[in-house]
Amino acid sequence: MKKALLKQLAFSGIRLIVLLYLAVLAANYLNGRNFSDYLGRTMIKVHAEGKMGPDANQLSRLLLEKDTRTLQGLLDRNYNIYALVITDCRTGNDTCPGQNILFQTNPTLIPDEHIDAGSLDNFPYVLLRRQSSSILQLLRKEGGAAGHSGEIIGRVYSISTIPSFKEDYRNWLSDPFRDNELWRTYLKTMTGCLLASLFVWLVLELLLKLRRTEVRNARQREAELMRDVDNYLNQLDEKGRQIEEQQNLSNSQFATYIGRIRELEQRLQDVGEHRQVAEQIIRDLEEDNLRRSAELKGQLDRTRAEKEQLRTEVERYKRSVGRDRVEASNALSSAIGTRTGAAFEQQVIDRIVGSDKGKSGEWRLVTNFDVSGGQGGSRFVDCIVISKECLVVVEVKGYYGTIEAEGSVENSTWLCRGSNNRIVEIRGEGGDNPYHQVHDYVVNLMNLVKKRLPQLPVFGVIVFPEKSDISGIGTSIGRFYRITGADRLLSVLGQMEAEARRGHPFSKRPSLAEIEDVMRGK
Repeated sequence: MKKALLKQLAFSGIRLIVLLYLAVLAANYLNGRNFSDYLGRTMIKVHAEGKMGPDANQLSRLLLEKDTRTLQGLLDRNYNIYALVITDCRTGNDTCPGQNILFQTNPTLIPDEHIDAGSLDNFPYVLLRRQSSSILQLLRKEGGAAGHSGEIIGRVYSISTIPSFKEDYRNWLSDPFRDNELWRTYLKTMTGCLLASLFVWLVLELLLKLRRTEVRNARQREAELMRDVDNYLNQLDEKGRQIEEQQNLSNSQFATYIGRIRELEQRLQDVGEHRQVAEQIIRDLEEDNLRRSAELKGQLDRTRAEKEQLRTEVERYKRSVGRDRVEASNALSSAIGTRTGAAFEQQVIDRIVGSDKGKSGEWRLVTNFDVSGGQGGSRFVDCIVISKECLVVVEVKGYYGTIEAEGSVENSTWLCRGSNNRIVEIRGEGGDNPYHQVHDYVVNLMNLVKKRLPQLPVFGVIVFPEKSDISGIGTSIGRFYRITGADRLLSVLGQMEAEARRGHPFSKRPSLAEIEDVMRGK
């Protein structure tokens, strides 16, 4: 379990790293687009404002007039694109060693650029000349050579201040929170991509967790279903063995009885009346044995048929996939639940019939009795125990596990919590829980017998398998209702009978046959 958890955490971490890496790549691409858009907007703004650079003649005039304020303003106006530097170089050669910087764009506007006179030879320049108004100058203008006349008074160098995207991005990474319009865009884009990747990762992990939970529940359901199948097959095998043992025992007893009667017949062969009696007894025993054998054989055949049918449903479930597997699972669960409940009900009936009072005739058992009396829908009771002292409605619930109630036992839903902590609701026919169902049966049965047997009390008992834990709901609901396990059922029936006897100690009690006739409306 620990290794599986560590493996899941490792894969989750790998997915997070991959998503963050993709987010960084996406942010880098988008920031490249942001850089291009920003540069384009800057160029458009400069063009629109007519700030592509001052005229060389204008700079020469301001330099000669020593209008430093206007001159510095012209140099500072274009710092977003390039910086301008004016030197005192008066030669027309490409290089000018020893030149000095007279004016330059304010360094505070371009903090990332350091300009010195020694490095100016690497940048383009324009010569500044003293302008003349002579006739010669006018003639040169007409001849198109005005740009090359006049005394050289200096140079103006143009130094680009626009970095490449890689340079600008590296500078931003070194100080990501600096107050720069473009860099703030970089930060917002990177933060948005990282947050988006984290959101995608969280959603992906949630979906994967839901999928793992669904797969785990399906496996648990399948394992539980297979356990139920194995348990029911074992029950059928055990039932088959018991039926075979009963059949063998019955045959053995029959052979013993026949032997004894043959011996008696041999002794009484000269007495005709005794011979006829013996032959009649033999015929009755043979018929009873044939009937018993046929019943046992029918039970054994039905058990084998149930086993084969269950195995067929199991094979169908194993071969099914997808939606068919869900339908096969529901069908198999329904088959197991129905047959398990019917088997448990038969066990309870056999226990009552096989008890000492059942064998002696002190108790009579009626099964599948409709207590509705023709009013409303049918209400068939699992079984009713008839005693001279009382009537007991027995409702059998084949739920294995811990039995508990959501609230009060009388008026809330009953639940069965299995060994795998799976919770199943225990429904009652015509009510919210088994108590409502039994209460309805008891009231209807009282209405059937109260006119002719008004003093005969009617009790109700709910029976769960002996392995089920009923401590959560108790064993008694009021005076007339009990909850018990199958192992204590006979004791509870005896207690109810004794309580009814104490309630009516001297009344004349009808026979069991009379009570049943009253129930059946005879």
